[in-house]
Amino acid sequence: MKRKLLIFSLSLFLLESNYGQTDSTSSGDANSLFDMSIEQLLGIDVVDKRFKFYGYIDTYAEKTYHIPTVGSDGKTTFEDAPFEWTPARNFHLYGSGNLTDNIDVLLNIARTSTDGLELRNAWGNFKIDRKFQVRIGKIYRRFGLYNEKLDQIPTFIGIEPPELFDVDHLFLTRTTNFMVHGAFDIGSNELLYALTTENGEGGAAKNVIPIGWDLRYKTSSLIVGTSGFTSGINSKYKTSSTVAFGSGSPRGGVLPWMQEDQFGVFGAFVEKNIGKLLIQAEYWVSPHNGTRNADNVLTLVKLGGINENQRQRFLGGSASKTDATLTTNDVVTNVSYTSSTWYLRLGYSIDSKVGQFVPYLFLDWMSNPEVINNKKYGGDEESGFADDGKFLKPSLGLVYRPIQNVAIKVDGSVHSQKFNGKNEMYPEVRMDFSFAFKQWQQ
Repeated sequence: MKRKLLIFSLSLFLLESNYGQTDSTSSGDANSLFDMSIEQLLGIDVVDKRFKFYGYIDTYAEKTYHIPTVGSDGKTTFEDAPFEWTPARNFHLYGSGNLTDNIDVLLNIARTSTDGLELRNAWGNFKIDRKFQVRIGKIYRRFGLYNEKLDQIPTFIGIEPPELFDVDHLFLTRTTNFMVHGAFDIGSNELLYALTTENGEGGAAKNVIPIGWDLRYKTSSLIVGTSGFTSGINSKYKTSSTVAFGSGSPRGGVLPWMQEDQFGVFGAFVEKNIGKLLIQAEYWVSPHNGTRNADNVLTLVKLGGINENQRQRFLGGSASKTDATLTTNDVVTNVSYTSSTWYLRLGYSIDSKVGQFVPYLFLDWMSNPEVINNKKYGGDEESGFADDGKFLKPSLGLVYRPIQNVAIKVDGSVHSQKFNGKNEMYPEVRMDFSFAFKQWQQ
């Protein structure tokens, strides 16, 4: 898979020589699908010493069908989930301004249906030179194509994020605290870099120093690059989970039944515009070396509804013992595993008298052998749902923008995985309505 992604990236890079000079409909105006921000969508001048407020609100609905479950007789049965409507799933209020020509600030206040009110971002950026800038505060790390703009739903195609940043099985935390970044001109193109660091996932800990990095080459119609992260520059010191065991899915890469974990995330990405066609692809791999908490594992074995493969993984040679006879000595505590994911996304922009239509096709794949299904104990209800931790999810959808700052999205996906010894599939449909706004200007 790494070789395929490299060949794909190089192919798109070579295409740049033929398609590098794109017209205004593909890369130059605000309707472009390519690398759009919410500031561009709303026509906000970034270099403006006034303080600006802007944001969006969205509402969401979904329905899942034919979900496989294991009956009391051990056979697979199927049932539909109830239709779920979330009237205001997200509300984001941004504030930004330039204190001087070289100092700018941004805040992002979010209200979500699951997490309540929180300060999602708050940072100041010091521009010593275009090639060398320092950003301090609570910052979305520059990582792949989507992390910095996942909170900007009206701007990008699709409804759900790539699996790397799906909130139920994040490969790493989305935010960092300190970023050195800059850009170099290469002719009419750019080479951008970023280096980041923050506390460990479980909080500040002695000798735990995470490091992240991003390097990307950007033209008028192409982005190609690589990002990486290590949870600690010294493998001797490990970090813990962002949540306590029994408090839900983590907001980072360390699962809550781990006592400690040392991990990394490495991969590459490419985004290419060819006329009105957008092509995106990413591949990520995350090796882990951790120690399980034996008491936590016993709890999820007895109460977490794990499958037989997971039981064998957690208990090894003691998997055949009854729950009542298990002790902490039966738990396999030292574990090394690798999670990985890739996706391919295609979108095509169609302009009309009644607005813009963007049909899209996605293909997402993920593997995580360690995660379980039960969200209460840290599962994700996707990889953990499968017998072997793997699933494939093709999606087909449409974005309709009647005006620039309104996006109506409808799509459907089919989850495909091995479940209870057989290959099973179940579909789901989603709808999202988002409205971006900015301050009224006289």
